[in-house]
Amino acid sequence: MLGDTPHDRANRPLAVLIVEDDAALCEAIGFCVEQAGYEVVDCAQSVDAALATLGRRTVDAALLDINLQGELVYPVANALTERGVPFVFVTGQNPSEIPEQYRHCPVVPKPYYDAALCAALASMLPGKQPN
Repeated sequence: MLGDTPHDRANRPLAVLIVEDDAALCEAIGFCVEQAGYEVVDCAQSVDAALATLGRRTVDAALLDINLQGELVYPVANALTERGVPFVFVTGQNPSEIPEQYRHCPVVPKPYYDAALCAALASMLPGKQPN
């Protein structure tokens, strides 16, 4: 939450924002995230919804679909980068189509496997364990 103290952050599960336009897939990804011990902060289905969530919640990591019904997720990636929040692209996009500034970011291709998704999350949060 906005304004939470270091003590508050230390006592809550790591918070993950999911940005995915397919509600069923978002639910499946959310289940995987929760099974791994993380908290799903929101499953935003648009750039505006994701940015609104970032405006009111603190997140530790994010999973981003690149193409949200024709809307590209890069404004969310920019906002996360500004906040120092790591993210993974979970996408069917060809990795060569990702802008140069984000080619270093991890990509979990769709269709994904839960193990790959959880491994990508864990790699973004070194030294931090889910509760």
